[in-house]
Amino acid sequence: MKRTKSGGFTLLEMLVVLAIIGIFATIMIMVINPARQLAKARDTQRKSDLFLILSAVYQYSSEHSGELPDTDGDPLTSNFPTTPTCIGTDASCFDLASAGENDTIVPVYLVELPKDPSTGTDQNTGYTIYVDANGHLYAAATGEVDPTIEVFR
Repeated sequence: MKRTKSGGFTLLEMLVVLAIIGIFATIMIMVINPARQLAKARDTQRKSDLFLILSAVYQYSSEHSGELPDTDGDPLTSNFPTTPTCIGTDASCFDLASAGENDTIVPVYLVELPKDPSTGTDQNTGYTIYVDANGHLYAAATGEVDPTIEVFR
């Protein structure tokens, strides 16, 4: 009897190839690190939101003789935060969405107030805002990759 060799792969050859593919896949996952990439994307969204918030406040200010939006109802005084204060509807936060004498920030300058992509709610957006003694506006958020994300103008 004459034996003929078939053109297929042996079990050992298949296992070696699968092991090599597994090693390469593990290395690629470690290099790419999807969790870190997603965290970076959320941090980028936070920074973009902070720029959007400050732009809306500046637009309001430029259309109202340099006045910042406030919620006290008195055009002669301002209760805009002078220390880092959360933005939201909670009693401990500054309600930026409804701030403004005649034109409120939402919906006139923003369709809706941005919220932190992970933890933001209407009560506390996850962002803080304040104006310093020199009139510079600051907005900040807590990031996942960068511990503090701060934007100022």
